[in-house]
Amino acid sequence: MPTRIALLALILILCGCASAPPPPPPPPAPESAERAWRSVHVVNHGLHAGLVIARADLLHELPALATTFGDGDFVELGWGDEAFYRAPQATLGLALQALFRSNAAVLHVVKIAGDPRRRFAGSEVVELRLSADGYRQLLAFVAASFSRPAPGALAELGPGLYGESRFYSAEGRYSLRRTCNTWLAEALAAGGCSLQPAAVLTAGQLMSRLRQVPSAGAVCRPYR
Repeated sequence: MPTRIALLALILILCGCASAPPPPPPPPAPESAERAWRSVHVVNHGLHAGLVIARADLLHELPALATTFGDGDFVELGWGDEAFYRAPQATLGLALQALFRSNAAVLHVVKIAGDPRRRFAGSEVVELRLSADGYRQLLAFVAASFSRPAPGALAELGPGLYGESRFYSAEGRYSLRRTCNTWLAEALAAGGCSLQPAAVLTAGQLMSRLRQVPSAGAVCRPYR
């Protein structure tokens, strides 16, 4: 994974993006309002961000995942170019192909047991609260990102990169203008977050925007 990140950093010149310090946490919501919010987490891996959602909720949308993800509390998802993401050894040629001639996309799904903030203790993790309707829309977006070779089926491609993980064939095409972080911004925008996905290419850009999501009267807000 470090080699993959280094290659994309070289091409996109994404290293060294400065980010503002996170704002102070918002005041706790009243108990009645608390029940209306559903949480997702965004993990900053450096140049790539992952989306963490409750496993049971995703399986409700995608029962076929139960064959591989029958237990665990959460799943982390990342979207990207198939050839580059799955390559045993990342190369400059694969990186260029991903950016300019991508042929297929994949979703990387990782099982997480326990609190995702502990699982990714070495990374920045932002918890976002979505409205109940926004959360359903986000789940629908994620579910629609999986390719379906047949009704109710998913195209599993093999083991993932770390932990208990798998690759699945995905919809869409990776490019210089639509990266893994753009896909994640699209998912959050579907959930009601005030984002412009087309303006998000790097994890730094995404995390910076999430830190600035207003906490008062918004349909998507950071929670720590």
